[in-house]
Amino acid sequence: RETFPAGCGKLRVPSRRRDSQMKKLLIFGDSIIKGVTYNGQSYHLCQQHDFDALAAQGVTVENNAKMGATIADGLKQLSRKLKPCADDTTVLFCFGGNDCDYNWKDISDAPDSEHLPHTPQEQFVDDYCTAIRAARDAGAKVAMTSLPPLEQERYFAHITKGLSAENILHWLGDTDHLYRWQEYYSHLVERVAQLNGCDVMQLRDAFLVTPQKHGDRMCDDGIHPNRKGQDLIYETIRKKFNP
Repeated sequence: RETFPAGCGKLRVPSRRRDSQMKKLLIFGDSIIKGVTYNGQSYHLCQQHDFDALAAQGVTVENNAKMGATIADGLKQLSRKLKPCADDTTVLFCFGGNDCDYNWKDISDAPDSEHLPHTPQEQFVDDYCTAIRAARDAGAKVAMTSLPPLEQERYFAHITKGLSAENILHWLGDTDHLYRWQEYYSHLVERVAQLNGCDVMQLRDAFLVTPQKHGDRMCDDGIHPNRKGQDLIYETIRKKFNP
């Protein structure tokens, strides 16, 4: 029987209430929801990635996402920036990509040792549940995003720059493990959302079902969506909130 990390069932799922029209969207997450792209040399904010269409319909959007953020970083931001909310406010969480990542230099140096991700899965679940509770206690509705799929060959080439690709591959077993592990964290996000009654923005599904070559929507680092990918993320979120 499948077991799930402790902590996910601790929240009381609120009874369904009549939804008021969203007037404010507060975003907490990492570089993907911030709109960061990679040009092969450095990271840049995609200037076309914004929420003007939501703003044009009277929605105030505050994007607090930060590059490199984990769910623990999100909790710190919530404590600083989240104030009591009206019931027309939605908090959107986008975490997991950095949480499931590893210190690749440590793995390169010691490929036969045990290594943990930046946020081990049980801690990831517990922290996400705490974030959901904090947002709801402030009076907001909560939505979450699944993780856009990475492109493992590009990502492997990116994380092994200046390191021992042989040692890292030895620890991984195969490069497909990069995809499977990140997919596992996306599943954790969906399970947390399900068990706590949160809406899910299905970014992963949007990438997987779009009839285009996946690599055409990804940057050279294999994990950040490029302009086309960012457009897909934006449209998925826009349609969810304003179909």
